[in-house]
Amino acid sequence: MSVTRLVLEGHDLQPGELLVPEAPARHARVARVQPGDPIEVLDLAGAVAVGRLLRWEGGACRVSLERIERERGEPSAPLVLALGLLHTAAFDWAVEKAAELGATRIVPVVSERSQGGRHESRVDRWRRIAAAAVAQCGRTRPPGVDPPEPLAAVLAGARGVLLLAEPAASAPAPFRVGEDGITVLVGPEGGFTSREIAAARDAGFLGLPLGPRTLRAETAALAALATAAWIGADWNLPRDHPVHTS
Repeated sequence: MSVTRLVLEGHDLQPGELLVPEAPARHARVARVQPGDPIEVLDLAGAVAVGRLLRWEGGACRVSLERIERERGEPSAPLVLALGLLHTAAFDWAVEKAAELGATRIVPVVSERSQGGRHESRVDRWRRIAAAAVAQCGRTRPPGVDPPEPLAAVLAGARGVLLLAEPAASAPAPFRVGEDGITVLVGPEGGFTSREIAAARDAGFLGLPLGPRTLRAETAALAALATAAWIGADWNLPRDHPVHTS
């Protein structure tokens, strides 16, 4: 049976009965949740309460919370996606899917081939998209979404294992994932320029090949992020676990 998840951002979740107000309960109403059906309530700060719907009280619903789970679905170390700015729909989609894949932070990157404009005005929208994706996939924290940053600033501030999605790259040598996690850098449509790739290499980024096919930028972002998650920042691998990308 599918589980309906409701968001009470900032609420102190505790076991017991809880009245969910009409606005956050609306999703359960649309999903036709009935008394006895499973319900989860998220605070978007690391906790999810697992329980069942008791009854409807007008537009609000009363739920019985049986237990609290913390940091469910979160990677064991930071997993950062730094993605070159794309046109509106593509970047929105990439934010949603990156949240589902476990990104802990998303950095929109201003580069020479960035697309569109007025990106600063879309940061709040991206954060709402990320929060909704977290509720859908059962994580407990939405990734942070930064305001757009120039590539030079992103390179200067990058931490952890640094990976650059680069079609022609060779697989990097084995490395260890520590507490700073992994930062994945992906270019916009058309990719980074040769000058930008050289700058990323100088900053310590290792090339990460994504196969023989030409991928759209938003697809490359998700492929790179999933690969990075698999090789160390997720899947419950212990920190400092030696991993290979071959």
